[in-house]
Amino acid sequence: DIKEIERFLQPRKVEVELTTGDIIEIIGGPFKGEKGKVTRYDKVKRELTMEPTETPVPIPITVSVEFVKVLQKKAK
Repeated sequence: DIKEIERFLQPRKVEVELTTGDIIEIIGGPFKGEKGKVTRYDKVKRELTMEPTETPVPIPITVSVEFVKVLQKKAK
């Protein structure tokens, strides 16, 4: 029945609003534990690009919003 799977077809709502410049930590996936600054955030795709702060060469990493937590919001 469609009612049984309907909840899986609806997109999830973003619990936390992210902005460019926020400091985040990856909490899942192959880059778990990496901390960095958000350089791009795509609400439609629900993904962000961040540059790690603890590496000598900042390489952009794109991850799903599901796998991050905000450590510090960008100062206004």
